[in-house]
Amino acid sequence: MLREVIQEVRCKLTPMFLFLWIFTTVALISVAVYRSQGYQLRDSQDYFTFTLNGVLPITFPIIAVLVYATSFSGEVSNRYLTYTRMRRPIMETLYIKLTANIVLTCLFFFMLIFIPFLFAYYIEPHLGIAKYDPEGFGLTKDNIAADTYTRHTFTQLLQYGTFTYSILYSLWVGMNAALYSAISLVLVLLIRNRFLALTLPFIIYLIGSFTLSAWGIEDYRPNYVIFPFDRVQNPIWTAFVPFLVLTVVLVGLIIYVKRNSSKVDSIT
Repeated sequence: MLREVIQEVRCKLTPMFLFLWIFTTVALISVAVYRSQGYQLRDSQDYFTFTLNGVLPITFPIIAVLVYATSFSGEVSNRYLTYTRMRRPIMETLYIKLTANIVLTCLFFFMLIFIPFLFAYYIEPHLGIAKYDPEGFGLTKDNIAADTYTRHTFTQLLQYGTFTYSILYSLWVGMNAALYSAISLVLVLLIRNRFLALTLPFIIYLIGSFTLSAWGIEDYRPNYVIFPFDRVQNPIWTAFVPFLVLTVVLVGLIIYVKRNSSKVDSIT
């Protein structure tokens, strides 16, 4: 199955995939460059979070679905899965598609986060775009490093180096994007209305955020655990609570499809 997954990934690495990634990355950096003119920031970490903390936390599930799940929805509508039955078991085809979706979406968002990090830490300081005033935040050369360690959830990892933080945090965002996209992919098989299936993770993302906020447990809001820039620092384990809940939901959906594959109209 590994060969088929690699082949599927290669097939989906289209010019449109690259265009979506380049466009989104350039848009994030460009908007940050424009907006940063009116702000006083502390350091490069501040600029990095400033780059991400705008439209991305709102549109996150939508972009995640655009990477792969939308094209899969088109294949389902064209009865592609039905036509592959003679070549391989239909559940094997689903596993190949699901794995390719996870790989591509995770890769897309990993690079979407990692490139702005490189820009914030290693390119922007040479360009002098942002205005930094650490003294205005009560920071000095002696305590600014310690301040970054306690600034937001996941910045604890800065104690082990900026690259350790950037790689692990980028991977974290990529994993969450892959999870939302995978749930949408499975829902495409279960819900006749393709638009609803593709947008339902986004709806859950928004409603979950507002509901948890109303219940007074904002620490577990979906948007905060992925983009924790508007909150005080929490232990990293708290971010995994919503992630594990959604993982259980995904596993449950896959088990349901496997046990009822003959009843699912989309794949029969």
